[in-house]
Parts: sequence; C-alpha cells; structure tokens
Amino acid sequence: MKSSRYSRQRPLAFEDAKYYWNIQRVPGTLPDGMTRHPGLASAIFVVHGIGKQCCTETAAQLRAGFEDALEDIAAWQKKHPDQAGDNSRAVREMPPPFIFDGYWADYDDIRATFPEDWERFNERERKFFDNLWKHRVVSGARTIRWLLGRQLRLLNPMVMREVSPFAWLLYWPFQIVSCVALLFAWVRHREAITGYLNDVRLYIDPQGVVERAIVQRIDERIEEQFLRMIGLDREFRHLVSGELLEAGGERLSFERVVWVAHSLGTVISYNVLSALFHKAAELESSGDDEQKEGVALLRRSLCRFVTLGSPLDKIAFLFKENSLRPWPGASRRALLDSGETLADGGNDGKDPGRKPEETEWWINFYHVFDPVSGALENPFICGDEPPSNIHIGSGFIPGYAHVAYWIDRTTLRFILGRTYGAGYLKDREYRPRSSTELTILAGIGYITWVIVLVGGVAAFILWAPDILRAAWNKALEWITG
Repeated sequence: MKSSRYSRQRPLAFEDAKYYWNIQRVPGTLPDGMTRHPGLASAIFVVHGIGKQCCTETAAQLRAGFEDALEDIAAWQKKHPDQAGDNSRAVREMPPPFIFDGYWADYDDIRATFPEDWERFNERERKFFDNLWKHRVVSGARTIRWLLGRQLRLLNPMVMREVSPFAWLLYWPFQIVSCVALLFAWVRHREAITGYLNDVRLYIDPQGVVERAIVQRIDERIEEQFLRMIGLDREFRHLVSGELLEAGGERLSFERVVWVAHSLGTVISYNVLSALFHKAAELESSGDDEQKEGVALLRRSLCRFVTLGSPLDKIAFLFKENSLRPWPGASRRALLDSGETLADGGNDGKDPGRKPEETEWWINFYHVFDPVSGALENPFICGDEPPSNIHIGSGFIPGYAHVAYWIDRTTLRFILGRTYGAGYLKDREYRPRSSTELTILAGIGYITWVIVLVGGVAAFILWAPDILRAAWNKALEWITG
C-alpha cells in the first residue's frame, strides 16, 4: 500500500512515503524520465552578513523559511488552479532548493584564512602571526576609533548637500545615541564590537597589508565557492569531476543559481560580482574557447542577484571606490542572460522611463525600520539603472527589521519562484507597492526614528554620567594593565 509521496495527508507508518528533504533523496529526473530534476539543477548561493556566524548557519535559516514558503505556494496553487496551470509542482515534485554558503566569518582565524601560509610557518611564526592578528584584525579599540571618526564625519554641514536636510538632521541625535551605545558596548559587551562591528571596519576600510590581504582573501573565497557551484575554476575553465561540489554523495554542478546576500554580505557580493564581470569581459575578447564557454555558462547560470538589508547606497556615499569596485560600464542587462519582465516602470515605480519589456535580475529587499537597508539608487553602484527595490511586509519593529527577511513570506516566495522558474514552480505575481504607499511608509519610518533617537538622547542625559564614569574606570584599568 502506497501513498503519494507529495500528499499533505499524514502517511501511515507502513506506507512508502518519501519526502525530498535532502538532495540525495531527489530523483535524477522528473516523472517524464527525460528532464533533469530541477532540485538537482537549481540551487541558491547565500553570503551572510556580520557577526560570529557558524558555517551553514545562514543557509539553514534560509532553508527553514523555505519550508513554510513552499506550503504557502502549494496552498495558493490549490486555491488558484487556473493561474497555477498544469506545471504547478510545489507539493508534487519541488523540494526546498539546495543552498550553499559563501562563508567568510572565520577571517580572524589565520589558519583557516591562509592555510597555505600556515603550513609553511614554523612554531615561532605561528605564535607571532597569531599575536599580530589580535592587534590588527580583532582590535576593539581600533574599531571604536574608526566608528567614531566615521560618525563625526556625517555631522559636517557639507553632507547636507548630498542628502536631504531631514536625513541630515537625524544624524545629530543619532551620533549621540551611537556614541553612548559604543561606550556601553565597550564597557559591558566588548564582544559586540570585536565580533560584529569589527567586520564592518575591516572589510569597508582595511588599513595596512594584513587587513587588505584578508579582504582580498574574503573576496577570493566567495568567488571560488560560487564558481564551483556552476562547475568552473577561477580562470573560467571547467572543473574535473573530482573538484566539483559534493552533495548527497555525488559530485554536482548547477545549471541555475540564485545569489542571495544579506547586510555586509551584499557589499562583499557586489565586489565579487564586479570581479567576475570584469574577468568575463576580458576573457570574451582574449580567452581561449574553453574560457569563452565558461563566460557563457556564468551569464546563463546566475539567474538572479537578491540583496537583503543592503547598506550599498550608504557605503557608496561614504567610501565610494575605497570600498567598492563598480561593475562594467555597459548596461547591467548585458551582464547576465536572465531576468524578468518589469511592468509599471519597475517594482519600485521610480523609473517611469523603463520600457515594460525590459528585464531585471537584481532585486533588492529593504525596510524603512531597518537602519542598515534602503532602496538602492546611488549611481556609483547602479549607474542610471536602479535595481528592482521591494519593501518587505514583515519586521515593523525598529532595528529588528534587519533580520526579518528570513521570515518574510514575500521575500522567501520570491526567491523560491526565481530559483526554479515559473515553468516548475508557479506562484502569484508580485504586486509592487504604489508610490503613495512607499511615501507613507517612508514618512512613518522617519517619524519613528525621530522618536527613537530623541528618546535615546533623553536617556543619554539621564544615564550619561554613570556610563562615562564606568567607561573611564575601564579605560584606567586597561591603561594600568
């Protein structure tokens, strides 16, 4: 006695019910026996943001959200069979997609970051460089000095020429609250500085050869990990079978990959993609036939770039070429062969000059209560073609919104649908918010942040003496050893 392996009905213990909960359980082909199963051909590459991340932590978080999002898609298909069509396979055939990490959080471990150098070091050199890493790479004092310097820079009246007066006025109470928060963290929670904010300082503004070498190695690792997913090495040559990514006991390469990045990971991803696009352009003119095939493979395999809670606009404003390497000057739509048709001038409605038949493969999700994120429009990073900016529907708590993307069903369903494509996983059409709705949300966000920051200033007035006294005592303790 057998039950359908895709049935939502609870199977009995003796029934042959199989669920595709990992990639080794996914069959090689669809029921037609000819088409490679999309669960083996499609995947997601995810690059995490700041913090003491463990390898696979972000991937597992994303996968957990996909479980629920697939249920939502299945329910929508059942309710709207006329729109889902005959090719709807959310429950019948599509598993949660394979997710691979672009992991970089262990940069503070010299052995993991530079294994080839570590192997050649003698015992004295290993101790020496371990100590050097502590002074340069994970220094809380250096990070605090850097952050305070960047924040004070925002108070310059010249900044008002480049941002709106309202935004500039918010900087003043923000600096007070930020300074107090930094002092509090230094006194009570120093790991918040060395484990989180230090990531920002090191990657955005590296100083000295050690820090620059680490940043370059971060980019190299992300690039190599992504190219491995589509079966290429860093010279755009095909990997031999034994070098391919191993998953489910087999060596695999994927035909369709969605690149997802969060927070600082969007900045890293932007730079790595820049390197890939520049290298691809160079090889198209000077590479051999195999490398040109690799370039074509890149352009058709990377089907979407999804940024979540991205600070790219802010980084471009503050640091420009010191932190970012812009993509090639050609139209962004010439860089990849994929994308989706944009209607109504794009999802954000801010570019009425776009033609409806134009396609877009860069999608940016943001929230007005996420202080890190925002709609990406800075010409330095996107030229005159802003990506498709989508305001998420979850996370209406100031600050918490920065991690709400992992549970936002609109975001998760959007990524799922683009991973498999409408031909295999049909979902509802995304309805962009109107310009009126976006204006109202922006106004609500501004008022809310004013209240939060003014409250922070009031708290500073009340508690600053105690915080400063504790900070001074801590500084004396540190100075005197």
